[in-house]
Amino acid sequence: MRAFILSGLLMCVAGGAVAADVTAICKLGDDKRTVTVAFTNPESKTMQCEVNCDMALPGGFGTVVCVKPVPGGAKDQVMCTEVSKGSAAWVRVRGSEVNCRDPNGTPVTPADDKAEEEESDALIKRLQKQGQDFIDRQKK
Repeated sequence: MRAFILSGLLMCVAGGAVAADVTAICKLGDDKRTVTVAFTNPESKTMQCEVNCDMALPGGFGTVVCVKPVPGGAKDQVMCTEVSKGSAAWVRVRGSEVNCRDPNGTPVTPADDKAEEEESDALIKRLQKQGQDFIDRQKK
């Protein structure tokens, strides 16, 4: 029971650095070539935000990225406008992902590069061994 209460308390403390209330809208213009990103920040402080607008193209998809500080109290404030540079126009907005954090909050800890490299190397060696085992079985 004590562990449950402690974990709940830690979640509340850790949650203070990330703002889930900031929203963003990716809007496709009537010309089908312009994407506008508008933010709403109900917080009283400026939040550092990144939004990824997943856009459908006739032959696939693309992403429009907007990274900006969003002022406190902003409502439907246009922060980014992106015009399609190619010959193909956007078809529609497939979805969006918004990530915001308090720039004065708990810093994001960098990933341990050495541990990731070791894990990658181990995976590569394992896959190479599996491939070699397969080749050896085929020769028999």
